[in-house]
Amino acid sequence: MLLFREGSREAFEELFSRHHRAVVRFAWRMTGDPSSAEDAAQEIFLRIARAAPTYHPTAKFTTWMYTVARRTTLNYLRDTKEDGERVPILSEGGVEDGAYPLHLPGPDDRNPEQVVWEAQLTERFRAALGELPEGHRAAFVLNRGDGLSYGEVAQVLGITVQAVKTRIFRAREMLLSRLSKDVSA
Repeated sequence: MLLFREGSREAFEELFSRHHRAVVRFAWRMTGDPSSAEDAAQEIFLRIARAAPTYHPTAKFTTWMYTVARRTTLNYLRDTKEDGERVPILSEGGVEDGAYPLHLPGPDDRNPEQVVWEAQLTERFRAALGELPEGHRAAFVLNRGDGLSYGEVAQVLGITVQAVKTRIFRAREMLLSRLSKDVSA
């Protein structure tokens, strides 16, 4: 980022190639839509490029990048949300060469009941994750989904490490409560 700030276009291309998948994956988990994730990722990298003149390395670049990604994605969701509807959240999956993963049963999936059960459980998890308050969802996704440490999540969200731990704990509790109600129903 420092090289890009000094005018190196190649440096930005390297940042983009290194971090594009992670940014799209984060945006996808927050928006729940592959197309929206790509749009949000473009806006995220545009904001990163515009912020180059004022960038100061006070933390790891990825921590700063996720802070920009979170704010940009929330703005994107606010600006594109229609009629106050909740945006569904995808719980897992990676982006590989622009393709979004879709689990299809293969020859090893011989138990159709298990396949159906897993699909239902995944959908219930997505719904429950989407119902979490934004702060809890962001902390959970950054830590559990993107693998950021508690300290890095704290920097991204602008809160203390203890607050991150509390949000993740409460998010897990809310998810478990919701999923246990769904399973017992």
